[in-house]
Amino acid sequence: MRHHPTFSAPSHTRALTLTAIAAIAATVLTGCAAAPITGEDHPDLPLSHVHGIVDDPASDGFLLGTHEGIFTVTRDGELGPRLADTDFDAMGLTVVDDTLVVSGHPGRTTSPELGSPHLGIIRSSDNGETWEPTAFTGEKDFHALAAGLEGTLYGIATDAADVLSSTDEGVTWQPTGAAVHALSLAVDAAGRVIASTPDGLFVSFDRGATFAAWSGAPRLAGLSTSPDHTRVVGIGAQGKIWMTTAGAQNWVEIGTAHGATQAVTISDNGNILVVDDSGLTLVPST
Repeated sequence: MRHHPTFSAPSHTRALTLTAIAAIAATVLTGCAAAPITGEDHPDLPLSHVHGIVDDPASDGFLLGTHEGIFTVTRDGELGPRLADTDFDAMGLTVVDDTLVVSGHPGRTTSPELGSPHLGIIRSSDNGETWEPTAFTGEKDFHALAAGLEGTLYGIATDAADVLSSTDEGVTWQPTGAAVHALSLAVDAAGRVIASTPDGLFVSFDRGATFAAWSGAPRLAGLSTSPDHTRVVGIGAQGKIWMTTAGAQNWVEIGTAHGATQAVTISDNGNILVVDDSGLTLVPST
């Protein structure tokens, strides 16, 4: 991990670095990879792409959902080992209570029972030691997957724009009534379901039944919530990182990523973890 030594901010913003990307379309929205990440536990296994970051329910650190599996990250931002035999491509990753919920594609050593060519929804209640096929096995791939405080899951599969929800940790899914071409989803503590789309940010106040354009919001991708869902962050044009709080109407610029940006998240106390051209960077709240 590389820390940036200079760090100053006015009252409403914090700079992670002074380097910005040319446009969001060249980074998050198209999935371009930044510099591969390596760690002491896996020096010969660079992470080609990080799809998302969530809090680790088994520690005080983070989990990275990557093309090469799910990896641990310490609270200080250091890359740790991969969870068990999770060599699958974790395109979607979220946490409901202490249960990991994943979607994506199998890897070379992934158990066939988890599904192919798509994992559908799989889950683990023992921090990745074992996995069980849960829904849409072999059929669907959810890139947009998020959980709310009350345990409701929201997802959008790549084969349709229908928003689906589940209240039983992913076993059964029902259409919410809306269709959104979302790149990512987030749910805040006020119950709002937020969707980043190529046409801008959309928000639902009725558990995903209807969505409306978020007037005045920046165009974002890579949405992520803090574990308590009081903060939502996303990556905007020129690598800018934006945040809103639960129920708030405005977004505040809180930093700028270093080059091509893959994923970002924020902790309950405001610490930011970003994956960009400098690798893993943790910026403590100020």
